Amino acid sequence: MQIFLVFALLIAVLAVIFAIQNNAPATVSFALWQFQGSLALMLLVALIAGALISIFLSMPSNIRTRWTIRQQRKKMTELENNLTELRTEVETAQKKLERLQMSETKPFSLPLQPTPLEEGTQDIEPEPNKEEPSKETEPADN
Repeated sequence: MQIFLVFALLIAVLAVIFAIQNNAPATVSFALWQFQGSLALMLLVALIAGALISIFLSMPSNIRTRWTIRQQRKKMTELENNLTELRTEVETAQKKLERLQMSETKPFSLPLQPTPLEEGTQDIEPEPNKEEPSKETEPADN
């Protein structure tokens, strides 16, 4: 901001020096109009008119650029929020996966000693093996 003020002051000083050195009368004709004044005044008016025309012609482009930037910032904020939510979901899923993997790798332990049966229950005897006797085939003599 201070650099801008320094440049503006420098341009103003140069304009004053230019106006003092070029105070000769000049006539400017444009279409049906004719203007008389000092040469410096005419050049400064032309300079200001050119600056205003360039500002007005560049305004649509500047407005469109600012609108695009605003839209992109909104989209960026939305995507950052979405990314944060997705990262949270991924972390939660990874924790669940780790817990599942830990439970699968943990050996299933059975008690080493048989547990005593409750009172009043009977011991169930295993049924005898009722397999049919195997028939052995004798090798055929050839």
